[in-house]
Amino acid sequence: MLNRTRLSDPRRIRTTLGLCVILIATLMLSSCTQSQQDQVVARVGDMSITAGDLIQRIRLSHGAPELVEMIDVMLIHQGARAAGITISDEEMNLRWERAIAEAGSEHDLELMLEQRGIARQRMREMMRTELLLDRLARDSMQIHEQEIEDFYREHRDDYRVGERVKGRMIMLDGREDAETILKALASGGDFAGLAEALSTDPATRDRGGDMGWFERDDYAEAIADAAFAADTGEIVGPIEAPDGWVVLKVEDRKPAGFLPLDEVRDEVLSRIQAAKLPAAREAWIKQARRRAAVQILDETLREETLAMLEVAPPPQPVTLMPVPTPR
Repeated sequence: MLNRTRLSDPRRIRTTLGLCVILIATLMLSSCTQSQQDQVVARVGDMSITAGDLIQRIRLSHGAPELVEMIDVMLIHQGARAAGITISDEEMNLRWERAIAEAGSEHDLELMLEQRGIARQRMREMMRTELLLDRLARDSMQIHEQEIEDFYREHRDDYRVGERVKGRMIMLDGREDAETILKALASGGDFAGLAEALSTDPATRDRGGDMGWFERDDYAEAIADAAFAADTGEIVGPIEAPDGWVVLKVEDRKPAGFLPLDEVRDEVLSRIQAAKLPAAREAWIKQARRRAAVQILDETLREETLAMLEVAPPPQPVTLMPVPTPR
């Protein structure tokens, strides 16, 4: 079984100092000529440090953990390719926006990246790998109907709702316009068609005035009072609202209670997946490492790398912690 030891605070971004790049350079430089390795890169008094000395130090101190990380990234991308999983530009943009929100602002995010020596493109590559692993982990989960029902029952209070009304509205600039609409409706006019043609409310106009299901606190007091006082099928108005005059139709109503599982199934499933995701990420990586034909050709790195692959955690979600300000 393959994995890697945790070497530092889990909040730390992996490859914070770009050691992955250093490792690549190290492995490339290890094949350079003897004269290149003997090149002096620094002098301390009468003593010299050569390129070979530097390469060997970096290789021994950082080579194995960074090599394990590179192996993990390759396994994730190979697994995603095999499963036909890709990350869209929209998903990447949403992930980037989330990072901005976590940092406080785009300027703060750029500053944190600069302080850690992480290029913007490198950060986005790390995010893409994270999203791919999350998708692979979610796809590997087996969540049965009984588990969904049990979760819903245990968290039923989260889905408690007050009395609700389902309605449509037409908003107009003046009372006279609203009264004209009422007359048209009384003569058999189509509420949805009139709403789509004449309503000034951008949130409901394109849906034929459909307000969906709403509770009292979801709309202005005057609109809510009229809606909850009306009978099902009743058209009421004109109602003076903050943004104009409203004609309202009540289509259905439900008493206070709990949202049924059928209405919240997707949310329940998402919550279960989120709770299981860390363990699923680790399970996927462990299985991928077991199945992978990993060969460590560098004798200096082989033993430590293979040992770390046995116990290492999966790549951690990308998070940025503020850099402490020196006192």
